Amino acid sequence: MIKQQARVTQVFDNEVEVECALNSTCSSCSNESNCGVGTIAKAFSGKTQLIRINTALILSPGQWVTIATEEAAILTQAFITYLLPLFGLFFAGSIGQRLLVEHFHLPNIFGLLTAFAGSYLSFLAGRRIISRLDNRSPTIEIVAVDY
Repeated sequence: MIKQQARVTQVFDNEVEVECALNSTCSSCSNESNCGVGTIAKAFSGKTQLIRINTALILSPGQWVTIATEEAAILTQAFITYLLPLFGLFFAGSIGQRLLVEHFHLPNIFGLLTAFAGSYLSFLAGRRIISRLDNRSPTIEIVAVDY
């Protein structure tokens, strides 16, 4: 379980809106000042995200809660979102290079266009897979209430 503190901003019927900070672990790293990722993380520090959560708990605005989600659901969606298009790019690019450029002696641009088309089609396939996995999407739940 990945857990994080959040503050209740609004209360609705059987639902609350919480605000949580987008944290980076770069501040605890000894190489933060020498790293490009640390510089980028500083630019995004202090940002927050609003999330709506279904709950039967009686909460009030300003109250702090601990929210949690399962790692497996996040990793599955991250794989589909990021790696599937990358695999499509490499697979279609290698097929396009071998078939169109080396076999039919077309210019290299056709191999590149084939790679981009494979990446885009893999992106569309990933989006469709994620929409079908809607019942397994990461659920965020309130696991503790700070009074």
